[in-house]
Amino acid sequence: MTAHVPILHRSFSTQLATVLIAIFMLSSLLSFGSAYFVMRNSLDAGFQDQIEQMMDGYRAIDDKGDLAARLSADAASIDADTVILYFESGAGAVISNVRSMPTVDDFRLMPDAEIHGDDLADSYIALGQRVVAGHLTIAVSREPIAEMGEIFLAILVMGFLPTLAIASLVGWLVAGRVQVSINAIRSVLANLTRGDFSARVPDVPTGTEDLRQIAHAVNDMADAQQASIAALKQVSTDIAHDLKTPIQRMSVLLDRLEERTSLSGEQLEILDAARDETERMAKTFQALLEIAQIEGGSVRERFEQLDLRCIVATFVDIYGPAAEETGHRLSFRSSDAGGFFIRGDGHLLGQVVANLIENAMRHVPAGGVIDIALARTPKGVLLSVSDNGPGIPEGERTNVLRRLYRLERSRKAPGNGLGLSLVAAICDLHDAALDLADNAPGLSVRLTFPTASLSKGAA
Repeated sequence: MTAHVPILHRSFSTQLATVLIAIFMLSSLLSFGSAYFVMRNSLDAGFQDQIEQMMDGYRAIDDKGDLAARLSADAASIDADTVILYFESGAGAVISNVRSMPTVDDFRLMPDAEIHGDDLADSYIALGQRVVAGHLTIAVSREPIAEMGEIFLAILVMGFLPTLAIASLVGWLVAGRVQVSINAIRSVLANLTRGDFSARVPDVPTGTEDLRQIAHAVNDMADAQQASIAALKQVSTDIAHDLKTPIQRMSVLLDRLEERTSLSGEQLEILDAARDETERMAKTFQALLEIAQIEGGSVRERFEQLDLRCIVATFVDIYGPAAEETGHRLSFRSSDAGGFFIRGDGHLLGQVVANLIENAMRHVPAGGVIDIALARTPKGVLLSVSDNGPGIPEGERTNVLRRLYRLERSRKAPGNGLGLSLVAAICDLHDAALDLADNAPGLSVRLTFPTASLSKGAA
């Protein structure tokens, strides 16, 4: 399931929260920026009005001497950090509260680097015009704009950023809470897909009504599906159980028929064929009953610590002579010499090994190789049975695990289509993953017993 669970930052709920936070950030920054530029332009316009009023006042003085006296008095009393006066008469005399200043003919912004003086502001807005018999430049400090920018920055840091942090935290918490519910629903759907019809979605937290409705719908679907499957399994079990005894009686009657009557050779052949079909039906119903018992889960009570190596080695020894007779080469290898301990039922695990060996011997032509291997993986113990036979097409690998399903080419071969179904049922009982893979050529059946099933104190 882990592989199907998306990382939180990739989930839709988190992406939605991120988008909303980004919209909030963008709108807030645009609002702050717009307010700052409007206020800055308003202050610049006020500075320009102030400069024009001062310029008009100086232009109103017609007498050179009076103008020089007024400018001298103002230059001595006005701080250059606030207002700069720079008057250069036609004769070259300078009246100013700074050492020097470039010539200005119209409104312009001037940094302090262009002005020589003490205690200057960072920037000024200046205007230069002809006054009486000279050129007068008046520059007003833009320090209030700089202070306003600092205030805006402080508001941004002290107000906006904490708000952003809180909104992000709340957004991620809500997204995480929603994701937990989504993961629970996804996990239940995955379990239902794998055949665990008892899986149900737990209670979804309040505040996510849409997810609560989806969870209830999934649980209702699971209830209906479980009831249908249970009814179907019960019907299959009842049919198998009720027909088992008549079939056994039929086999007994066929034996009596052969013992108490005199039959021709052709009649005996028909009798043997009937006996074979009867035996095949009995085995089929026995397998169905065994699958039903396994799916019931009661066999778990018999679980004990087992060494899978011993079970596999035993059945390799049992089937070794038969494999030689059919012209097959049966081999067994393991990744190391230690024990491969798991918890399970020895009889059922033996059936798994036997069914897989028989299945390979049945479908692999004479001269083929059947290789059984045990290995340790990060997920647990891996049991693989591989051959170099015709294999199973990729599109049929799921179908062959169904009950009574047989490939078209296998319909004339002995068997009832329940071998791999029984293997799958035993794997589910032992929480083992079953994988049918291409052996190029042939088939590789891989059973992985999860780490949770490993022995805690194997010896």
